[in-house]
Amino acid sequence: MTTLKYIHIPVLVLALLGASCAVSPEETSRRLALEADIQSILAHPLDPEVFGETKRCLGENEYRSYRALDDRHMLFEGRGDKLWINTLRTSCPDLRRGRNDVLVVRSFTLRRICDSDNFAVADWFDRPWYRGWGAGMTCVFGEFQPVTKDQVADIEDLLKSKR
Repeated sequence: MTTLKYIHIPVLVLALLGASCAVSPEETSRRLALEADIQSILAHPLDPEVFGETKRCLGENEYRSYRALDDRHMLFEGRGDKLWINTLRTSCPDLRRGRNDVLVVRSFTLRRICDSDNFAVADWFDRPWYRGWGAGMTCVFGEFQPVTKDQVADIEDLLKSKR
């Protein structure tokens, strides 16, 4: 009987800790509204001959930089002022806006990053990220949608206003 008592206490503590990490309905509602606003900005049709089509993959020679807009959206900047937004499959809290993070990508294709590829975020100075996988939590890319500078500015303004 004493053994069962000691087993129940840690289980109860873990259950209470898990319950305290739950997201409030207000926070969930705010997050869903923000995501809907971003999707509304991205829904404006672009001329595919000028901006290209949504891509499943970006070759390493197509983009020269990337940055997080928030924990769910990344901007990839390419040559010739090409821009793509990648809406990640789920939120990635390890993305820290404005930091010089390194993406440790586990890709199934050579020299490209693609929809469904996994990545982790590592701080450039935090640890030797180049030694392998396991830098942070695993995040998953979505498709690469072409966008305009105005759309990016609208998304950034929206995110600033919601902080």
